[in-house]
Amino acid sequence: MTPYEAVRGRFNFPFPLRPYQIEEVNRLSEGNIGVFQYTGQAGAQGDGLHAGHYDEPGTGKTAISTHQMLYQMEFHGVEAYIVLMPPILIPQWARWLRSITRKDDGARLTVTEWVGTPAARQKLDTTSQFFLMSYQMFKNDWERLWELCEDRLVGLNADEGHALKNHESANHKAFYQFAGTERPRMILTGTPLTKPGDAYGLCRLIAPGRYRNRRHFEQLHVLEVDDYDKPIAWGNLDVLAESMRINASRILRRDVQSQLPPVTFTPIAYNLEPAHQKLYERLSVEKLLEYEDGREINALNESALYAALQQIVLNWAYFEDDPGKRPAVLDVIDQVMDEIGEGKKLALAVHFIRSNQFLLGALQKYGAVAVYGDVSPKKKQEAIARFIDDPACRIIQLQPSSAGYGVDGLQHVCSDMLIVEAPTTAPPFWQVVARLDRDGQKEPVNCRIAIANKTVQVRMFKSLLANDAQINSVQRGYQDLKDAVLGVETPAESPAMA
Repeated sequence: MTPYEAVRGRFNFPFPLRPYQIEEVNRLSEGNIGVFQYTGQAGAQGDGLHAGHYDEPGTGKTAISTHQMLYQMEFHGVEAYIVLMPPILIPQWARWLRSITRKDDGARLTVTEWVGTPAARQKLDTTSQFFLMSYQMFKNDWERLWELCEDRLVGLNADEGHALKNHESANHKAFYQFAGTERPRMILTGTPLTKPGDAYGLCRLIAPGRYRNRRHFEQLHVLEVDDYDKPIAWGNLDVLAESMRINASRILRRDVQSQLPPVTFTPIAYNLEPAHQKLYERLSVEKLLEYEDGREINALNESALYAALQQIVLNWAYFEDDPGKRPAVLDVIDQVMDEIGEGKKLALAVHFIRSNQFLLGALQKYGAVAVYGDVSPKKKQEAIARFIDDPACRIIQLQPSSAGYGVDGLQHVCSDMLIVEAPTTAPPFWQVVARLDRDGQKEPVNCRIAIANKTVQVRMFKSLLANDAQINSVQRGYQDLKDAVLGVETPAESPAMA
């Protein structure tokens, strides 16, 4: 009997898993299950204790990991699981787990949503099978959770687990210390890497022993560093790719779901208004003059410079201190809305809080709602529900860092996206696209990328393409974004994206 069959024999689920999902449950639950059959690059056999679910967004990592957790609880003595995630996903996870019942007595899985004030959290049920909480709450209550779990075998599951990839971060340290060497742990993320160096933090948790320490990792993979000891050239990426496959899986949706509608990526270049362009150029020069004291523009302050300049593109009124100034991007949005037709909906990807605030007011003629950093978890859920249910709500703004991970349901009512502020790294880009390109989508997805000419957005888009190509050499991607944008065909054995 396989792990999947064993779990299904004891629990009722809302739906069966697909064949590739069943194989992943079996392979990563025990080390003696046959190798994954759908693609030789999916991953090596698991050891049963560590599991990296690095499958693309929309491949069912939540359901797969739930089967694995229940297998550990039913057959390997694990008493409970702490499941970490962004706050917006807690209600979604809770609904899913409570939909599962035992076959013998009909009892539902027990779940504690670890939220609320410190006083309220003191009163929460600590006897549940699953404890759902944010990464911040896990760190805040680490000592109490340790006291509750110190003498118990409690596993860890990190959803949107790219939050753990920096081995020097507080998130990683808290998870690493809590897991120790005995607790089962799994990491779920469809976009594990922003750069090759991120692999070390994930391997430290999922493939311990592969690298003795960070120095060992750098000796193997770092070819060159800058004046600040930051890696600028990487080597042995084939070996690094092998490391990422230990106790892990990397499933690409179009490898296993050939019926998926295609995704088309279309850059839309546009010009700022002449007065806006002059303001942009003047403020750009002023920003650059800040470095005339001899400071070098390194990677850190270059990123800050790009961020400052990109905000000028959308926020003309703010930087001109004139509420009447209307940026050209609004014309681009109007054109797209006219193109998709009356009654159709649009997902708008917007990176900065200030830009989200501006557009939310400017787009009320479309009944716009928004999910971004300043919006409370409750308001975020209300915005998503309204976009799905209200025909008059035709635009939802998504900040990639707040809504690009785990949000589900938009694909049932929307197949058009416009990115007006694109990130410079690939993971948040693909995550926000995956809000529409996921299970349940019936229409071809049209993803448009607005790029303001003669602004930093041109350079940032090129950086995005280069970053995507680099990390795909380690984690494997269905197709480089550059090839998709330029219309380069995918390999013959794979269905084309565009």
